[in-house]
Amino acid sequence: MSKNVDLSELDLPDKEKRILEAAIQISNEKGFSSTTTSEIAKKAGVAEGTIFRYFKTKKDIMHSIMLQGIKVAADKILIDSLYNIFKNEEQKDLRTVLKDILLDRLELVQKFFPMFRVIVSEALFHQDIRDVMYHNLITKIQQQILAFFENMAARGQIRTDIDPMMIVRNIIGNFVAFIAQKMLFTDNFKLSECEKEIDDMITLIIDGISPQDT
Repeated sequence: MSKNVDLSELDLPDKEKRILEAAIQISNEKGFSSTTTSEIAKKAGVAEGTIFRYFKTKKDIMHSIMLQGIKVAADKILIDSLYNIFKNEEQKDLRTVLKDILLDRLELVQKFFPMFRVIVSEALFHQDIRDVMYHNLITKIQQQILAFFENMAARGQIRTDIDPMMIVRNIIGNFVAFIAQKMLFTDNFKLSECEKEIDDMITLIIDGISPQDT
């Protein structure tokens, strides 16, 4: 899978975007802690001193990658794509909505995969990054999805005898595991080639693993 990343959609100065793109690409190859500012500068096509016009330290580059990644995620996941899916929920059943969400997540993660991988790998070791991710991204995702599922429960499409948050966590967990498998362990996968797998996973989420009555 390509390690290239395109931050052209972000509202940043051109050189700053090139620096971040270079940092993400090199970090995916060798890890951020092993990446030097001179390597980043060379990859970005700028003088090393230019980096420090935008970032005081190398750690500030990491934080900028994290913050811009969260900004991308918030804009693309919370505001735009999920909204566009949920706004037509009255005309869709649960199975269709779940499939729409998963396909949308796969496309977004595929597009921004290098950035997301750097963020997640660094979050494993830095509490401040985890805190920002939780308060600015995860809680908002949960709120949006929880509101949607409460609506679906009121329409009789989701059972009401289980804590809605448990349902949300279960679905998110299945989606994350599926996306991680495709993005981390499958080379050059195509969405069109895994549609049956997606349908089967959603069937398991909705119906469980017990044989259905005939």
